[in-house]
Amino acid sequence: MRKPRLATLAAASLLATTAPLLQAPAEAMPALDVAVTDDGNYTRHDGGSDQAIRHCGTAGSSTAPDNDPDDGDADSNDGGNRRQGNEPTVAIDPTNPDILAAGWNDYCQTDLAAGWMGIGFSTDRGRTWIDSTIPGYPLDDSAEGSRSPLKGRTDAGDPLVAFDNDGRLFFGGIAFNRAMPQLGSVFVGTYGANPGPAGPSGQLPKDYLRTRIVGKPGTPSLSGIFQDKPMLEVDRSTASEHEDNVYFCWTKFQGGGRNKIYFARSTDHGVSFSRGAIVSDGYVQGCDIAVEHDGDVYVSWRSFAAPGAGRTDGMRVVRSTDGGATFDKPRQIASFTPYAPNQAGSRNCGDGPFYCGDPGYVFHRVPLEPRLTADQTGEVRGVFATWNAVDPASRVPSGSPYYSAGRGFVGRSLVYVAKSTNDARTWSPGRPVDPSPADPGHQYFSDVDAYDGRLVAVWQDNRTDDAYSRQLPIGNQLDSQGRAVSSGDDVVGTYAAVSEDGVNWTPVGMVSAVTHQPQKEMFGARDIPFQGDYNWVAIADGNGSAAGGLFAYMVWTDNREVVDGVDPRETEAEDGFVDGFDVAQCLEDLGRSSDDVNEDVPLARSDAPYSGNNCGNNGGLDQDIFGTSLP
Repeated sequence: MRKPRLATLAAASLLATTAPLLQAPAEAMPALDVAVTDDGNYTRHDGGSDQAIRHCGTAGSSTAPDNDPDDGDADSNDGGNRRQGNEPTVAIDPTNPDILAAGWNDYCQTDLAAGWMGIGFSTDRGRTWIDSTIPGYPLDDSAEGSRSPLKGRTDAGDPLVAFDNDGRLFFGGIAFNRAMPQLGSVFVGTYGANPGPAGPSGQLPKDYLRTRIVGKPGTPSLSGIFQDKPMLEVDRSTASEHEDNVYFCWTKFQGGGRNKIYFARSTDHGVSFSRGAIVSDGYVQGCDIAVEHDGDVYVSWRSFAAPGAGRTDGMRVVRSTDGGATFDKPRQIASFTPYAPNQAGSRNCGDGPFYCGDPGYVFHRVPLEPRLTADQTGEVRGVFATWNAVDPASRVPSGSPYYSAGRGFVGRSLVYVAKSTNDARTWSPGRPVDPSPADPGHQYFSDVDAYDGRLVAVWQDNRTDDAYSRQLPIGNQLDSQGRAVSSGDDVVGTYAAVSEDGVNWTPVGMVSAVTHQPQKEMFGARDIPFQGDYNWVAIADGNGSAAGGLFAYMVWTDNREVVDGVDPRETEAEDGFVDGFDVAQCLEDLGRSSDDVNEDVPLARSDAPYSGNNCGNNGGLDQDIFGTSLP
């Protein structure tokens, strides 16, 4: 279990069902900012244990010699607990709102040649968490894990979680191998409503039942096909004739603008799924699903501009009136200029092979992942879409090779919400949820949820960064010599806003306890940043106003516990220059020419090879998932 951290949240009772209008209070109230993933034990789905479960639950480093000193961070003698976690998702059990489930990309098995989907459970509304991992990982020797169709794959990610009205938990994602055969697939699994078995590693509040492959394997190296970017939703409307249907969508990448959005459904609680059907046009990626009170299903996606094809950058949607059996033709939700940091054609820049040219900016990718939701109780009519995009009034020419608002231009990113009340035929113009003109920052990674007459939107925001500028990547500033350096740790926080109609929004302010620097170079060979592609929020009924009324829980990727360091590959090559983006590491300059060194050793420069970073658990990779609740 995890110890909560006390935070200050500038909002209280904003979701109280007795409030006639959502209002920001004058005084701050205490709230919980909790590490969902942080230095603690892991519990296997069946309560048992194995090498991977023990490894993921170990925060320390072994004093035993590295079993392979030339394999970078891969040292199975060390623990794996202080490794990266990103792309979180969260859901609240409608049968018992004390139970929450979260998923994330979990790197705790990296030393064991695997990267897997983490899953966690809370039985106290997100105050403390039990960490686990979905069955089927390479070292899973349990009976259920051995039977999982994911067995034989080394990696699983893009996590998704959703409950049905009976307390079943569905999880979804992608699975593949980084070597041949790649077997790229999308899947949905199920945990039953009852607790799982108890054993030496503990007990989960939900019992794992099954996993199903939904999209058949694709092998990019051979056919150019890869299944990716899935989304998951369940019909929880008691007024719907399709109640408890499970809906799943994903992108089938095929290259050449031929990407398509696929959709499948289960009408038997995840036991089986329909064959994936194409619901989109071309030049697309990234989908989401919403279900209205009457059972209508909506699938949205990101559309890309395509000269000569009549396509614009924006968001499109289709609707089904028969529980996902068929869909109408795509309609446009909005067109916009994407906020897409880029230099030299790269959407992520760092050191070494990821250096994008002077002045040496460091930034993670910010993919545009539009989201969709609807209030399944019917208290708020309509369907709601959110995205982050460039504020048109802020778009100006770039003063450097860096650009974020189309080639040669920069601009400020804002979070927008649009609404349709006529079955997605037409949409209101996207409206900023928190324009904050007096305290600007870039807003991104937005999500929105709706329940029982309330909506909550969340996003990342760097308004606290004194170095904020449209001309600079987030978390960057220029030193006296014109070189890019870190602007410190007071860079990005998680923010929220609430609404009763999806049009008029009340900003809540920062809901994370602290800010952090998102550009820590802890990926690749500790030379590039990555924050995943999304964060998440969920709303539920806390068993009526007497038991707390409505509450929302949000999760995000957070670098606050990452240990800073100095990268000798950079400092030795640049006369002691330190840019502030580096994390703790243990590289050794071998002091020999590259011809004398094992070719498998990761080299920083041909004239000064270094050993691998054989200290994966020293804190330099300690990226976590954090969460908090409203109110």
